[in-house]
Formats: sequence, C-alpha cells, structure tokens
Amino acid sequence: MEGFFGRQLRRVRRLLSPSLGRSDLLAEHERDAGLDLVYRFLLARPADEPGRRHYTRLMRDEGLRVREIAAEIAGSDEFQARLRSCLAPAVEPGAPAPPITETTIDVRELAQALSVEELARTAEDYYRSTLAFTDRYLAKPFDDPHDAPDLLGSFAHLLGGLRLSPGMEVLDFGAGTCWTTRILAQLGCAVTAVDVSATALQIGQELFTRLPPIGDRPTPRFLLFDGRRLDLADESVDRIVCFDALHHVPNPAEVLGELGRVLRPGGIAAFSEPGPHHSTGARSQYEMKNYVAFENDVVMRDVWRWAQAAGFSGLELAVFSTESYRVSLADFDDVIAGGAGLDAYGTSLRSFLTAHQTFFLAKGGKTAIDSRERSGLKGEIVVHLERADVVEGEPIRGVATAQNVGPATWLSGTTPIGGVNLGIHLRLADGRPVSVDFARIPIDSSTVPGQMQTLAFAIPAPAPGDYLLEFDLVSEGVGWFQMNGSATATRPISVLRR
Repeated sequence: MEGFFGRQLRRVRRLLSPSLGRSDLLAEHERDAGLDLVYRFLLARPADEPGRRHYTRLMRDEGLRVREIAAEIAGSDEFQARLRSCLAPAVEPGAPAPPITETTIDVRELAQALSVEELARTAEDYYRSTLAFTDRYLAKPFDDPHDAPDLLGSFAHLLGGLRLSPGMEVLDFGAGTCWTTRILAQLGCAVTAVDVSATALQIGQELFTRLPPIGDRPTPRFLLFDGRRLDLADESVDRIVCFDALHHVPNPAEVLGELGRVLRPGGIAAFSEPGPHHSTGARSQYEMKNYVAFENDVVMRDVWRWAQAAGFSGLELAVFSTESYRVSLADFDDVIAGGAGLDAYGTSLRSFLTAHQTFFLAKGGKTAIDSRERSGLKGEIVVHLERADVVEGEPIRGVATAQNVGPATWLSGTTPIGGVNLGIHLRLADGRPVSVDFARIPIDSSTVPGQMQTLAFAIPAPAPGDYLLEFDLVSEGVGWFQMNGSATATRPISVLRR
C-alpha cells in the first residue's frame, strides 16, 4: 500500500505540474490545500495566516501558479536553513554534537535577550542600513501598487474613528518616515511625529521639505523617543495615531502608560496593528533575522488590560476589510435586496481580521466641543436692516443677533481655524448667487452654547440693483453653518442710483 508520505508527494507533484499549476484552474479550496501541502513539504509546518493571505493574493490577483509559490518559499531563509541542516556532514563517532540551530525566532526570547534601548538602536540601524531606499520611503503610501490599497484602506478607517478637527494637537506615535504625519498636517492638525529612529525622522523632515502640505497648515514637530518616556507634558494632545507601530514596541504596557499620560481627557488613541500570530509570519521572521527588527504579536486582551491600567476607559474594534468582495450583478442585486449574497463574505472578512486589527482607545472624561468640529455648529440668526433701500455709495446698516443653539463653543472670529463670524451671501432678487463671500460681520469673542451675540454692522453696498442678503454663520476654515442644516436669515435690499 502507498504510504501517507507517498500520497502527499503525489499530490504536491500534481499541484506543481505545468498543466494543473495555473491558479485560474484551481478552486479556492484547492489553492488552500496546495499552499498547506507546499508549506508542510518544504517547511515542515502549517501555513501561517499572514503567509497564506499573501500567497493567496498572488495566485488570485497576479495569476501565480502553485509551483511559482513553491519556488518563492524554497528561496526563503527558513527553507534555506532547513536545507543546510539536512546537508550538514554527519558527526564523526565520538565527536561532540553540533549545536542545534533554531530556524524560527521566538519574539519573546528576543525581548528577553535585548533591552528596550538596544532594540531602539536596532530600529535606528535598520533605517541607516536602508537609506538607499529613501525615495521609496518618501513615496509612501504610493511606493508599491500591491501595498497601497491596504495602507490607504487601513488608514482611512483609522481617520474615520479619530473624529479629527483642524487645529487639534495630534501625536503620531511610531511615525517612521512620516507619511502619516504629512496627511495629518494636511488635514490642519498640529502634529508631533515621534519615533525611536533619528534617521527615520530626518527622512520625514526631508518629506516636508520636498512636498510640504498645501495651504497654511501648522508645521509639524519631530521628536525623538528613547523607548520609555515621551518628552511631552501631561494631557497635552487631543488625539494619538499609531499606525503599524505598537507591534514594534518591546514594552507595550509601559508605552501605553505614556500614551495615556499625554492624552487629554475625552481624547482618542487609534491603532492599526497586525494580529496575535504576527511574529511567526514569513515577513516578520525575515525582518527579525536580517535586521533584528522587533515584530511582536498583538493580543487584544493583553492590550485592553494594559490600556485600562494606563487610564483608558473604552475600547472599540473596527470590523472591515481592505480587500473588496466582488460579486456578479445578480448577487449584487441580491445583497441590496437583503438576500444571502453576503454570506460568503464572512469567511473573507474573518480571514482579514485574524491578521489585522484596527482599534480605538478612549480616555475617560469629556472635552468641550468647539467650532473647529463641523458637526456641532448650529445657530439662530435675526436681522433688522435700518433701511430696505440705500443710495449708491452708502453703506447698508443694521443689527443682527446670532444665538449659539448647538453643543459646540464658537471660537472668537479672529481664530484662524474655527473662528466664527457672521457672513453674507449676495444673491439677485430671483435667488441666483452673485457672491458667496460678499461680506463678514466679525464676532470678536467666543460664544458658549446658549449665548447670544448682538452685532451692529455697516457693510458696503453692491452696484445698483435689487438683491437678497442671506446671512449665514461661518466657522473659518471649517464651513458654513447652513451645511449642517442651520437656518439662514434673508433680507431684500435695493441699491438706488444717485
């Protein structure tokens, strides 16, 4: 009878044969079976989840054959180490046995062998040794067409949960070469980029020199981290972003304590990280073997225990996938109609979530909402014109009251981002727009919810004709209140010729 090993070998040969090796001729379960067999045959272990996702994508999206995947695995450090051990000369009788070489690095042993400071130096060495790839660093997240969808999709979900507003103080922890910092700065945030590598931060500064944010945006701050304590005051930042960085931290409980210390009450810390088996993945093993990079597993129950000790009071995890689930038109119609068309999506989604975790930690307490946040803007306006007609060259005079009926405090109108003033849209008598930013009536002080401001005004008149003056509150650099459904006040005015 044919033995188990013989049957497995025959199955591998079949999968690797030119006639049956094409991925488009294999069903999904056959691709998975092929990967498992190749892993077990070449590496003597099951496929790890990150490797499975990586090679499945190559077969599905790029048409790679199972035999080509096998060639890639055969070129890995792990297989080469196994091959060398198999080809090593036999030990002479009576000679001492050679030391056993463990081909898989245990990240826990790495954390015990090297201190936080030593691992910080290996991170610096990593960037120093890869300076030849500076242009790729500067091009992120658009340096690789295969990585870009995942980076952009993950970062988009991170931004969605942060509830950012222009002018917020944001800590970009583990910023690396700072592509995330640049996006946050472009959104109008005052960003502090933090990393243990001075070289990475220097590349980040070069990014801002070569490609500065468009418009008047706060200049970011670049801060070197010693691996233990942040050189920031208590409760000094509104938000924290940690994009693919926490799993590089050898002392996560201590670091989460620091993040909790510098975050203001009511603030949010957002993380995008790999899953609980990250350290055993092929790419993680490669980085640890070649660069002594620290590639830790991220176990959410541990993270939540450390976060609670650090003063965080809430945890939410995002359920999504950056890999779209594509269906036929008929199945799409079925999904929209509430049918079972999405049932198979659950398998794909669970596969993604096992290796990718986006989560948000909230710090207890409340912070006052202000007019930098668009969603809280609402007011009531009453306008009295001194006259409904003026002579050409005369100002239009009147008195307006503006009451804050929303939850957000209005910042003084002189505040560059989020300052609230009363603006005027000029329209023709039939409502057609003439000038959206016709005039501003300044509000010189802040306005808390429920408070009313009384504003006497005198504004230049337009050219002779019949018009409508539409009064609308505006948060400078954020938006008009009417965009939130807040009511405007419209008054007709006639400008007469002399």
